[in-house]
Amino acid sequence: MVRSQIAMSWQRSASSGLEPAHSLEHSSLRDVDRRSRLLAAANPILDRMESMLEGSGYCVLLADRDARLVDLRFGTRELRDIVFGVGAVVGRSFTEEASGTNSISTTFELRSPLAVRGDEHYMESMKGFSCYGYPLIHPITKHIEGVLDITFLATEDNPLLEPLLVHSANDIQGRLLEETRSGEQRLFHAFQYASAQRRGGPVIAIGDELLLENTTAAQLIDSVDHAALRSLTDDSIRRSGVIDSLTLNSGVHASLRWERPVAATGVVIEIDIKDHPVRQSARVPTSKPLCVVGEPGTGKSTTLARLTAARSPHWFDAADIIVTTPTAWLSSIESQVVAGADVVVKNIHLADGPVAHRLHALLKTARGWFALSSSSRDTSDPEHRQLLSLCTDTVELAPLRSRRHEIPDLVRGMMAELDSHARFTPAAMRALIDYDWPGNVGELRDEVADAASRRSVGDITEHDLVRPHGRGMSSRMTALDSAMRDAIVHELARCSGNKAATAESLGISRTTLYKRMKELGIHG
Repeated sequence: MVRSQIAMSWQRSASSGLEPAHSLEHSSLRDVDRRSRLLAAANPILDRMESMLEGSGYCVLLADRDARLVDLRFGTRELRDIVFGVGAVVGRSFTEEASGTNSISTTFELRSPLAVRGDEHYMESMKGFSCYGYPLIHPITKHIEGVLDITFLATEDNPLLEPLLVHSANDIQGRLLEETRSGEQRLFHAFQYASAQRRGGPVIAIGDELLLENTTAAQLIDSVDHAALRSLTDDSIRRSGVIDSLTLNSGVHASLRWERPVAATGVVIEIDIKDHPVRQSARVPTSKPLCVVGEPGTGKSTTLARLTAARSPHWFDAADIIVTTPTAWLSSIESQVVAGADVVVKNIHLADGPVAHRLHALLKTARGWFALSSSSRDTSDPEHRQLLSLCTDTVELAPLRSRRHEIPDLVRGMMAELDSHARFTPAAMRALIDYDWPGNVGELRDEVADAASRRSVGDITEHDLVRPHGRGMSSRMTALDSAMRDAIVHELARCSGNKAATAESLGISRTTLYKRMKELGIHG
């Protein structure tokens, strides 16, 4: 009888679009950070396991928090060649969507130890193996840091392998704890140094389970700011960075400099207070055509309105073609272009090829200034590429999930526009920050308006929220998820929404594409 864990894993693998005959060679491959915290903790244990298994028909595999292989150790060269032959190499993704049921992917999915033997594997190429997997859970954060696995030919099973695996995994988890403590000490020393250098200027340090702030910072920032700053640094792999303008929860305007000390588990943030709000430059090109690009809901129209306020242009929207005819829509634009008026044309990605071609011909001869907006500057349609090539000035708007630290200030502005006297509690604001907002600023505005309409005064708590509360506040996308979402959105825009072409470009099946779009909140 098939175990329920294995049966459910097979169902997940099949529903993702993966076929048993699929090859691991088709799954993604990327570089591995050899200086990662996981490898620093695991290397001595892997060395020990390798020496113990030398000459035997066993190998040790280590996957990271994204279920990607980061190290492999082999008892014999023959086994190494067999394992490499099925595509199991450093950098390979071993999620269930990429590799089906096995003791890395399914252990990662279940967060619990698991043995997978022979025919229990989903992929045909793996049925000759058996394996034990053990999740590596960080002792402090309780987050999964990876999976430790012992793999062997199905005929070579040994009951002593499982206790060896458990003992080794526990040792890695212990070293992760030591690395964290050591990293927190380095973070503390970096915080002390920055505080001394700034002579009392606001400084905070944020780690996995650590928050340090000097007296000046403690008087300036609150728990909402802590959540925003943590999201800012969590979403970046850069060692250092600068934010020119940020409005704190108190309404104070500030700029930030942050640095991730070498080998420390966190970042040190220096805060500079500004006397006046620093607004984005409202430069209006005098002669250069402008294009504003970004995902739906990122504020393209708002940005265009701000940048063109001094011109008072005539506005047109390609979405209006569905309620009129292409000829009538183009004629209304032509009358303004011929008269030398400034025009703005929104959502040009919604115009088909012939309309885009005709619009290009109109704007190419325009005597006045014009601006366009589109979901993407990189498109597969030659007519749209030709039209966008007329714009020599481009403003690209990042999705809200990439600038979570702006959410508190955005919410305050929206509440002011609504003339609402209610207040989002720190917990509610943290929920807004942690949600991924697939609809971007537009969806956030809808959430804020809905919450304000239900509670006109007093506190708006996390229980008053619909989108973050209903769709799982704790399921915030990982960096890999965000990168995957951005890649899918980019390819969908480039392929003009053609799902088959998008799936082919990404190297996945249409079933997998549809599943990923649903999981990542991408609307067709």
